[in-house]
Formats: sequence, structure tokens, C-alpha cells
Amino acid sequence: MYLRAIPVVSVLFLAACSSATVTHTADKPVVAYAKENSTIVPVKSVASTNNTCVDNFNFLRRAGDSQYERLSRNYIKVNDGFHFLRVNKNIMGEDARRIYTMNLDMKLDTICSEVNFASYKLIQEKIKELNNI
Repeated sequence: MYLRAIPVVSVLFLAACSSATVTHTADKPVVAYAKENSTIVPVKSVASTNNTCVDNFNFLRRAGDSQYERLSRNYIKVNDGFHFLRVNKNIMGEDARRIYTMNLDMKLDTICSEVNFASYKLIQEKIKELNNI
């Protein structure tokens, strides 16, 4: 008898989980989900920029990570360097332009790697918090 009830209970559980309505209780906040989209991702999720570095910066900023300010300042300095290069590339020597471009690319890659690692560490901290539940 119990073995027959297990599939029925499973179907009822899945039907209840996929319901489009969200009930409000004192223990659980109301979350609005996008219709005809995934019921896992809330409507107010942040869209990707299709640039991993920028997405990781956005993640750190929204999560309030302490390293965001320092990394953001460094990222702005590198972008200022690219602006300088764009403005002055026609009057710079070829070797100077090439070396300066390589240096800027290296700095940008380093900052993006630091941001990626900071995002990873933040996720690890969040996972540890979940383990304490």
C-alpha cells in the first residue's frame, strides 16, 4: 500500500512546487517570479553583460564585498590608460604603443582574475553559511 502512495505523493509534491501562485506566510517572504520563465530565478535578477569581468564586478558590488572599492579603482585606472592610448596612439612610437598596450592588457587580465577569485571566495563564504543551517 505504501509503495503505491509514493508515486502519488511525488506527483502531488511536484505539482505543488510548480504552482504559479506564491502564498504569503509570516515565515516566508513573497517572491514574484517571471511568468513562462524559470520558476527558480526571481524576476528581479540581474542580467548578464556577457562580459565575465564586468559581471563579477557587478556581483561583488551587489554583494557588498570589501574588495570591490579597491578593485574598482584599479579597473578605472586601467580604463584611463586605454583612453590615454586611444587618444595618443597616432603620436606614440610603435614600440612604445605596443609595450604600453601589452602592459594594459596584462593589468586588466590581472584585475579580472582578482575579481573572479574574490567572487569565488564570496560564494564559498555563502556556502559555509548555508552549511550552518
